[in-house]
Amino acid sequence: MQQETSFQTYSPSGLEKPVHRSGKKIKVGHRKTQLQNRLFFASAAVLFLVCVSFLDLSWEQFRNGLSSIPNIASKVMTISFDALPELTDGMLTSIIIAFLTVVISVVLSILLAFLIAENITPVKWAGRVLRYILLVIRTVPTTIWVLLAVASMGFGSMAGVLGLLFPTSSYLIKSFAAQIEESGDETIEAMRAVGASWLQIVFKGLLPGLLLPFLAIVSFRFEMEVAETVMLGMVGAGGIGVLLQDYISYYEFADLALGIIIVFVTIFAVELISNRVRSRLARR
Repeated sequence: MQQETSFQTYSPSGLEKPVHRSGKKIKVGHRKTQLQNRLFFASAAVLFLVCVSFLDLSWEQFRNGLSSIPNIASKVMTISFDALPELTDGMLTSIIIAFLTVVISVVLSILLAFLIAENITPVKWAGRVLRYILLVIRTVPTTIWVLLAVASMGFGSMAGVLGLLFPTSSYLIKSFAAQIEESGDETIEAMRAVGASWLQIVFKGLLPGLLLPFLAIVSFRFEMEVAETVMLGMVGAGGIGVLLQDYISYYEFADLALGIIIVFVTIFAVELISNRVRSRLARR
């Protein structure tokens, strides 16, 4: 009769622990977490219903709007090139407004950013006061600034530059100050140890190493600025937005279609150029 040979696997403790497998599913979620999720979605649903009832949305108006979409689309599809010169001039004006706003904002932002950065500011309390002022400027929407500029100066490019100057400068100052604070304190401490002044630390120590990050931020902001200039032109900031608003008001859909195409091509090209600039700066 042949004997059966049993093999025992080796374990470090000398004892083999039996492995029990069961077909039951293990619950991963926690009861408290599941309850919180249910409360969140229930609250979101209730809030959604409250918002819909508050706005008093008309479903009949929505259905009528849907039925008129094919008619509007057919009118937009008929493109007229009669307004091409004025649309080109308006788009060029919008780009110039964005460019001038960014250039002026950069000049103002570089010095102010060093004044509010925590690791280089010469007067701590003054830097904090400037931070609070910039916070107030950022909380006011850009459209409000443009409307205030239009109310004080009238319609046109000057109102556009002035209205965009405040939000653009506050954005750049905040972004520049964050880059300065992330640059490290080694350069600052080393230059202070040899008796360098505040201006020498800023312009000879920190600024040369921060030019590339600053340029990347500026290119991204210029891309945003062009799109904002087109949109805010509809409220009187000048540029192609004024023409688009007129075409919409007088139902000139053929000219509006050409204007939309020009805006799309321009913003797409600006975005491509901005992405290319940032990618090249990131390689250096």
